Amino acid sequence: MAFLSLLDDRARPKGSRDPLGFEMVWTHFGRRVVGNLTTITSSLSNFAVALLGFHWANEIHADASADERRAKVLESFLRYEQLAGYLRYLGGDRDIMGITRVSRRMTSGDEPIRFGMSADDQILSDQTSYGLWGLYASPMQNSGLISGDDRQPTQVGFAVSRRLERGLEKASLTDLFMSERKVSAKSLEHHSKSFVAAIADSDTREQLLEILMQGGEGNAVQQEIWQITRELAGRDALPERYPDFVAALKASTSNPQIESRLTALDSVERLLVAVNNLFDYCRRKDGERLELVLAQLEGRYDFSYIPNDIDFEPAGSRGALLERIRSALRAGETEKAVLEILELNRQVMEDRDGAPWVEVENNGRLRVRVPKETAVLRPSEELKYAWDYDYFMGSYLAIARDALL
Repeated sequence: MAFLSLLDDRARPKGSRDPLGFEMVWTHFGRRVVGNLTTITSSLSNFAVALLGFHWANEIHADASADERRAKVLESFLRYEQLAGYLRYLGGDRDIMGITRVSRRMTSGDEPIRFGMSADDQILSDQTSYGLWGLYASPMQNSGLISGDDRQPTQVGFAVSRRLERGLEKASLTDLFMSERKVSAKSLEHHSKSFVAAIADSDTREQLLEILMQGGEGNAVQQEIWQITRELAGRDALPERYPDFVAALKASTSNPQIESRLTALDSVERLLVAVNNLFDYCRRKDGERLELVLAQLEGRYDFSYIPNDIDFEPAGSRGALLERIRSALRAGETEKAVLEILELNRQVMEDRDGAPWVEVENNGRLRVRVPKETAVLRPSEELKYAWDYDYFMGSYLAIARDALL
């Protein structure tokens, strides 16, 4: 079992600062079940829009030199994404990355629209990083739809993109987003209905869905999970919440490998939830003596429910710390567990050239640098069932429910 050493920023939950380094842990376990999606790639429509854009941008610059190709493809794609955002909005589709700016510009009267690289043209503050180019490329590459830094569609991706462009006035649309001239919202209405219809075409979406949900070539585990997912949807038994979905998958599989990997998700989550609960509580205790904080925790929880068979050895020193934390919690050694949790935070922040969020000063009082004033100790029963991380199952389930129900 090997933990990921390099993490994709696009996999990180939005706004997360991960003070205990748990991203590495849940990403590792999640990738053994869902191998291609990220926590924020939950829209089948966005996958379709991105694939068509990658196809058109690469086609436009097919003859560009190797040195110029990526920059040219990127600029053309961002222009296309801007046009696609306005067309989708005019066609009633609100599942748009950049919906705030698109909506504002569409409702601001007759102000003309221009496609380009300037801040005034882009539909996100950093469209390259936080739009389809940056956020959807990784799962599409993992699924075998595109390849390379210029997001060139593969043979499989090309086949889907050709289906997407059927019924569209391709020459007119490419001329629009490649032009420097400004256009009115009214002039875009002509294309909006056909564009939204192309993205919503049931046969094309079904083809794209199968590729994405099976997780790429050779991903036997995710392929079987997809078959179970389809069966659950067919019985109208596909849960809304991903923890319930994990339980439903476990109850529906006879494959010991899948059952083992799903069990591992729940097992590691029990520890992460318990640790988050204690660490967040410490974050509201600035200036308090550690012994008083521990007295408030003493006897409050019985952590014997935390599984005793999670393999943290591949995580190196962090794994050893997690193992010590787990052992201390299960043994009811609250002080040892809290001190080890604070040590984990110290190591994580030290690796980032930062100071610990919480530490015990020489006078025995807690020094809290990043407080969480609203933190409260969670009920014991909640800790046994709550999930703080989705292991990419949230995006997977969102796409499945949208497509199958």
